[in-house]
Amino acid sequence: MPYADSDFFLAILKPNDWLKEKALSLYKLYKGDIWTSEWTVVELLLLSDKFKIDSEKLVIDVLHIAEISGNKETLLSTAHLMKEKGVNTFDALHAVSSKFDKIISSDSVFDRINAERIKLEE
Repeated sequence: MPYADSDFFLAILKPNDWLKEKALSLYKLYKGDIWTSEWTVVELLLLSDKFKIDSEKLVIDVLHIAEISGNKETLLSTAHLMKEKGVNTFDALHAVSSKFDKIISSDSVFDRINAERIKLEE
């Protein structure tokens, strides 16, 4: 079972990519056997703004292309928070991973998304 890196997914998901044709042929060859890690998806989420790829669609598309080892629900929730609240990847991951419990931080973004923040700056 081949492990797919972010380059593979970007080639497929971007409208135009110099590796698209090769990535699609490899997808057809290995369909059903491709896997990746949650860390590849985090990398893709970090790049989603740069390549103007919808974060939620990105995670859903990766789930259709490959088996993801790791917490799929966390990735989907993170992508949703990024899309709906404009939160960056890491802040969204922190909020989702904490289950919106108390977060010790000086970052006011957590106030905006209704996570209970223990203000580090006070």
